[in-house]
Amino acid sequence: MKMLQIVCGEKLEESILALFQSLGIKGVGGSGQTGTVSGSGGSIDRNTLFMVALEDDHIHMTQVLNAVKEIHAKYLHGYRGLEIPLKVFLQPCEVIL
Repeated sequence: MKMLQIVCGEKLEESILALFQSLGIKGVGGSGQTGTVSGSGGSIDRNTLFMVALEDDHIHMTQVLNAVKEIHAKYLHGYRGLEIPLKVFLQPCEVIL
């Protein structure tokens, strides 16, 4: 199993959520097995962390990675040399509970 962590600025959050919805990935945006949790942040420049656990051979793993790269490329020109607020990490994941 792998844990995909996507950290993005607030402006990119909708693009990432739309990606998950288009792929049918559930349990994001504060919703999961125990219901929906909504949070409200007072910060203007906030980041969002998406944590997605997928089996190594899960069909969506490659699709998610490719789509996030496309989102990054889409915003490349709009930031005019500044760093795009989007980071992606992939690491091993073991379910404990």
